[in-house]
Amino acid sequence: MKTIIKYELVINEALISALNYHTPDEQINEFIRFFGRHIGSDRIYIFEDCKERHGTDNTYEWCAQGVIPEIDRLQNVDMDVIKWWYDTFSKGESIIITDIEDIKEEHRASYDMLKAQNVRNVVVCPLRYKDEISGFFGVDNPPKSDYRGLTTFLDMIGTLLISFLKLRNSFIKSNKEAKLSSYSSLSKIYASMYLVDVQTKRYHIIKMTDQIAEYEEKNGKENIEQSIMQEKAAKYLQKSCVQVEQEDETTNENAKDTQNSTTENKDQNTDQSSDESSDQSSTDNAQE
Repeated sequence: MKTIIKYELVINEALISALNYHTPDEQINEFIRFFGRHIGSDRIYIFEDCKERHGTDNTYEWCAQGVIPEIDRLQNVDMDVIKWWYDTFSKGESIIITDIEDIKEEHRASYDMLKAQNVRNVVVCPLRYKDEISGFFGVDNPPKSDYRGLTTFLDMIGTLLISFLKLRNSFIKSNKEAKLSSYSSLSKIYASMYLVDVQTKRYHIIKMTDQIAEYEEKNGKENIEQSIMQEKAAKYLQKSCVQVEQEDETTNENAKDTQNSTTENKDQNTDQSSDESSDQSSTDNAQE
């Protein structure tokens, strides 16, 4: 009884600690971290099943200092490797292995997997949602004390973890819906697009929703993108030609101005030379 009360107090403290965080992922990680530190185990983990691919994924993990994380290696684990765990869960029981050497002969695949993770003893409880097993929650190398009390404790935790996981799924779903809504609003903004020439103060419609629908009806969906790109390219080319013509006209005008300026300079130099010659001739005549 004292053990149960102790575990209940730990659960309440863990909930308070977890709720200091904002996102469900952060809350779940803090929740299992709190238990790991207070129980004194090497590793605490959550696995979530994917029945479509008949695999289970290690989605959350806490490791004590010096313990190597296993979460990256434990993705899409074949459920057949631990089929006897699920059979035990179906009976309403939990997995309690006080010494993994005891399962070496009967469950060799499970033994090899646990041995590779330096697991000596383990307690695992199922995660149930709507009367179906959706994963499990385990503790590696817990203190060798009251395994039954620990199992009861983990069953209590499992119920809370399911609530956290449901909250996480709702959080992810709402974020996706919010993104889709923002994309929808953005698409309405760009339902019509215009190419604006600031110098001439003219604009051309590049894309309109009605035009796209008309393209789709006439040419089929496969030609829509090509038609729009061709239209854009044609308008861009037309604009480029206009710019080139304007640049040519500017260049010609500059050339004419340069030529006129050169001619005027030559005329001025000729007039100046004539004046100087006339003045010199007058001077010579006066001396004579």
